[in-house]
Amino acid sequence: MRKKIITAGLILGCTGAAIGTVYAQGNAPFVPPPANSTSPASLLDDMPSKTISNGIISAKVYVPNKFGFYRATRFDHAGMITHLTYKGHDYGRYWFVKTSPNVRNFTYDQDGLVAHSNNIAAGPVEEFGENGFEGASRGGRFLKIGVGILERDNDIYDRFHTYPILNEGRRTTRATANSIRFTQDVSGDLSGYGYSHTKTVTMVPGKSQMTIVVRLKNTGSKPIDTTVYNHHFTTLSPGNEAIELTAPFKLTNVRPMPSDVIKFEGPRMTYLRAITGQEQVASDLTGFGASASDNDFRITNTKTGFGVRLRADLPVARLLWWSVPSTLSLEPYMEIKLQPGEEKRWTHTLDYYGPGDN
Repeated sequence: MRKKIITAGLILGCTGAAIGTVYAQGNAPFVPPPANSTSPASLLDDMPSKTISNGIISAKVYVPNKFGFYRATRFDHAGMITHLTYKGHDYGRYWFVKTSPNVRNFTYDQDGLVAHSNNIAAGPVEEFGENGFEGASRGGRFLKIGVGILERDNDIYDRFHTYPILNEGRRTTRATANSIRFTQDVSGDLSGYGYSHTKTVTMVPGKSQMTIVVRLKNTGSKPIDTTVYNHHFTTLSPGNEAIELTAPFKLTNVRPMPSDVIKFEGPRMTYLRAITGQEQVASDLTGFGASASDNDFRITNTKTGFGVRLRADLPVARLLWWSVPSTLSLEPYMEIKLQPGEEKRWTHTLDYYGPGDN
């Protein structure tokens, strides 16, 4: 049977015109809110998406689109994931109640957490580092994989700032019942940067497992020297109560973490209580070595038994933990270095488990 082809709307930059049609959940038209408005997070459920499932786990995966879930310049536009569900537990609930272009990063109002439009991500979702920002003058071009070629319009690179997108290249999307593949090709750009980026999200048949396979090829004339990580935005318990992170090495925090909240013991980091209100717990973590076998972590709610094993097949270059009462995220950074013509492939494997699982 021929696979259904979904085209991700208008192609911006030098390619000019639209190809094909826009895929929308239920084929219903989406009307975006005004650009400067504060909007409820629930509106994001209506963005163009595809639900994939293997009958054990399912997830809502968003497609890149002119009016898509994510249109800023921090995260990869393709493949934001929400409502990943296993045994009735939703691992991907929204961590914000509203979105707004008028705050930096996030803030709080009387209703709860308000996230800036550049950070309204759901995960897992990849963020690549910038390439060529320092070498570009104001008005010049630099590279952000997963987004495209951007214009430098400020003095210091700021991941929370939304840069003008000059060239998004050509995007295509293919979906089956249990998988979805996104391709972005950026070529012929004046900056000398170019790449082909393919990401395939699959619910593995017969398992409570999701894989994200990425292939990146440098098709430009300049080297690519960057990092990438998955920002997981995992929902396991209110306030992250009873959360335990386990690593294959002894965990150590770099920045101070509140002793009444966090306890370190060998390879484990444990929450002693739930965090509330506007509390935030974050630090770089160390102890990992140069082997890819160290890129293997478990995050578990020890009260309910629900959890997830996160692993990838490249070594960890930096490890960051971040949490607010509505979500937690482990961020294992990996180095990506590609000379012109070179390509690299890596795989994220996520195993979900819950009560009654061995």
